[in-house]
Amino acid sequence: FRKLKKKNIPYELDYKKARKRRLIAKEECDTTQSKLAIACPLSKMNIYEKTYPLALANIIFGGGVDSKLFKEIREENSLCYSIYSYVSRVDNILTITSGIDRDNFDKSVKLITKILNELKKGKFSDKDIENAKEYYLSSLEEFEESEYRIIYEFLQQELLKVPSYIERKRVIKDVKKSDIVKVFKKINMDTIFLLEGVRECEK
Repeated sequence: FRKLKKKNIPYELDYKKARKRRLIAKEECDTTQSKLAIACPLSKMNIYEKTYPLALANIIFGGGVDSKLFKEIREENSLCYSIYSYVSRVDNILTITSGIDRDNFDKSVKLITKILNELKKGKFSDKDIENAKEYYLSSLEEFEESEYRIIYEFLQQELLKVPSYIERKRVIKDVKKSDIVKVFKKINMDTIFLLEGVRECEK
């Protein structure tokens, strides 16, 4: 670690400019189900925002079965088989992934965009925040049960300057709705990729 620090290697990718227009790419695949992936580069966020409000924003947006994406796109509109979002600190990207029918591509992207825009306007409840904090704290409690999670924990602290899990448990409780809304406003859909399943379902 000391040698790595001396070289001053940037462990997080940085994005100076947001794309003016979304890049949409498609590639055919010999499957019945299509895979949708949407990349949202994270820029102009400080360590506090990435560690706390962004974590809660991701949980509310697409981080679990109680998320807005899961409820509205899968349960209410039946547009996908699965959908979730996750954050990569090293890549500095929030990624949305979903398994869909190719015919639902336009509808799915349109609804995902609508949900994100609503969250930017603060259209989520205090209960959503409370549930997200409980999920976050529960996840921290579980890390001691996994050797991989313990190693990853210390790598984050050493290389990405992520605060210790004890510090995160303390600070996350005080994150406000305004902090989360501020972070949502910095999340923009940049690249949309569809691995398009072209095989017809057998009847």
